[in-house]
Amino acid sequence: MARPALIVHGGAGAVPESERAGRQAAVERARDAGWATMGAGALAAAVAAVRHMEDEPLLNAGIGACLTTDGVCELDAGVMVGDSLRVGAAACLRDVRHPIDLAVAVMEDGRHVLLVADGASRFASEHGLEMADPSIFITDRKRQQLLEGADTVGAVARDADGHLAVAVSTGGRTGKLPGRVGDSPIAGAGFYADDRFGALCGTGLGEAFIRLGLARLAVVELQHGMDPAAVAQGAIDLLGTAMHAPGGVILIGREGSPRAAFNTPAMPWALAQ
Repeated sequence: MARPALIVHGGAGAVPESERAGRQAAVERARDAGWATMGAGALAAAVAAVRHMEDEPLLNAGIGACLTTDGVCELDAGVMVGDSLRVGAAACLRDVRHPIDLAVAVMEDGRHVLLVADGASRFASEHGLEMADPSIFITDRKRQQLLEGADTVGAVARDADGHLAVAVSTGGRTGKLPGRVGDSPIAGAGFYADDRFGALCGTGLGEAFIRLGLARLAVVELQHGMDPAAVAQGAIDLLGTAMHAPGGVILIGREGSPRAAFNTPAMPWALAQ
């Protein structure tokens, strides 16, 4: 029997001081939602936590996400399980109510890893997922146009059987070009899980995570026997020195407590174990 654990983050960055308490509370609610489903396994817990954060308007995922230069929300999500290395992801979504649900559906379908834009929306509709008018994601246009440093929400879980899972969801970067895809739906860049070693979820400048392949790189370090706390901090140190980029990570190893590290003024996170 392994010791179950869950760690959740709400995005790394220089968010307004006035929002920090609210964002921390949102992350703690997500932690509680995920932990309540841990009995169903690591995947259920990670997805439940992220799905909750897609409904928290202060976080950059789902409702309240940042806007593209066209003034709309384009949402990305990804999920991975460590027992089989199965991955599902979706990107550039405008009308799927819960992007993380679509990522799970893509993974369970098994034919592909990543679907985008209209094709992803059609897949979601054909599989009975909840759709929505794109306007539902915009709650405070002025705030969402200014939203900075609140990238990617995510969760990493380990269940009693030792299985690991990671789930991520994001609105991307403020003012991004339509069609831009960051690291969040790309396995090995923004997230990775392998039951043999550990699982990690990142947040920050997605282009930097992609260039480094940071999530997979961190899991390789765990494979080499590095301490999870050192791996988390090392990933952030590399992000800063090699890419001069802001960001944060949450990580769970095969055993031991979850870890978090970031180089930004804030990254709300919460854990249960």
